Amino acid sequence: MFEPVKRGVSTWFLLLPLGAGIALAGTHAAAAPVAPGEVAPALSAPIQDAVDAVLRVPGSAPAMAAVIVQGDATPWIHVGGSARANAAVAADADTRFYIASQTKSFMGLLGAMLDARGEFPLSTTLADVWPDLRLPTPADPRRITMADLLSHQEGLSTSTLNVVTAYVRDVPAAEYPALLASEVTPREAGFRYANIGDLIYGAALEARTGRNWRDWLDSALLRPLALEGISPRTSTVPAAHLAWNHQWDGAQWHVLPPKPDALMHAAGGLMASPRAMARWMQLNLGTADSNGVFTTAALQRSQRPIAESNLADGEIDCNGYSLGWYSCTYRGQQALLHPGSYNGAVSVTVLVPTARAGLSLMANSDSAMEGLMLEMLKSFIGLATGQPDEDRRLRKALEAYPAKVQAKAAGRRSNAEEARADPQWGGWTWQPDAAALERCTGQFGNPLYGTMRVYQDAPGLNAQVGALQLELEPAQPGVFAASTDILEAPEPLRCDADAGQIFWRGQVFIRVE
Repeated sequence: MFEPVKRGVSTWFLLLPLGAGIALAGTHAAAAPVAPGEVAPALSAPIQDAVDAVLRVPGSAPAMAAVIVQGDATPWIHVGGSARANAAVAADADTRFYIASQTKSFMGLLGAMLDARGEFPLSTTLADVWPDLRLPTPADPRRITMADLLSHQEGLSTSTLNVVTAYVRDVPAAEYPALLASEVTPREAGFRYANIGDLIYGAALEARTGRNWRDWLDSALLRPLALEGISPRTSTVPAAHLAWNHQWDGAQWHVLPPKPDALMHAAGGLMASPRAMARWMQLNLGTADSNGVFTTAALQRSQRPIAESNLADGEIDCNGYSLGWYSCTYRGQQALLHPGSYNGAVSVTVLVPTARAGLSLMANSDSAMEGLMLEMLKSFIGLATGQPDEDRRLRKALEAYPAKVQAKAAGRRSNAEEARADPQWGGWTWQPDAAALERCTGQFGNPLYGTMRVYQDAPGLNAQVGALQLELEPAQPGVFAASTDILEAPEPLRCDADAGQIFWRGQVFIRVE
């Protein structure tokens, strides 16, 4: 996907503050016992009112979906809006939304299944997979297990590998030993949420078995469980069923194409329909039969907390993490959840086992969606377990939401404007002629990012790095402002034409003859 590159790939929003709106259509009683065949209206009606209210806010989201499962009832699915802001494609129960880091809960169950079958034990260490692997001390490949990777307790950190896999190119499993040695640093022991663990697990799985994680997920989990509406490859989804991502600039949508297959990685690489997410929740709650695809023990292994996450906002306390689920407490009620976010897309799924209920929310925009969905999932936990005043919570969140959408857009514009005013651009005085630009064109190689192709496109240059498209705007002699979108702050890219080198993001790209 040709999106702006974030400084960090953040998918956790529990600590985001949310102020106090749009109004709900009415008030609803606490969740009542479900009638045979349908989700209790006391549970679904407030969520439907909230989704409808959100979609009426300019700049909120072109489309939003909510899915509720409860006991043995038929799943409740409510979808509104358009899959693309620039095309007449209505979103429905079969539209595939990008669910980003929710991929980790799928990888966790896959890991538990393969462990139970003895095909890839979670006790396997990095040294077992790559005997010659060397990590910066004191990190020890002999002590880092697959369970550590899937529970974010591997004790490793990287910024470059996260960004490359999410925005630039696929990193084959064969490249991981060298990149782990050069691009990873040790960190303190314990839990720290990041993409690196699932990325390494996916590569280790392929190195050990010869099969890519996408193939494993398809053949061992998605197809046997009749989850046809979930795919780790956008290329296999009909175009009419793909939701595109969106960012709001205060006046119009910036439409972002779906990720190409190469960027659908093991830490964030699934497109999912509301209909399929309903079945996924039922399988995790045990209200749908897995037909022997996984055992109860494997399911419990994937959900049982093994790390202390210690995340809280004063209301919801997420103090544990399993192989792919946060374990949380809200108003004395237990819940499992995992969010996902990316440029132009936000989602979350929450399970309330004691109520045999679950909620999945998906939106194809990031317009202050993280904080809003946090409030919605809190309310859902309360509604599902009969807690009072949850309608009031939703009303307060919705009343605050329009202002937050405006503030998010204003903040984006302000950040971009401030970045362009930075002295490093030298006042934007450089006006190179075609010959000067031509000296910086060509192909330039880098072992981490791959090949950068720079080509002339008046008034400046463009660059293609894997799936990432950059516009290069002349700033001062030899320095270009590299950006993927006008909403993002530009980054400096320096061309040393005489040496045949380009410098970008601390990396050197050398001209390829």
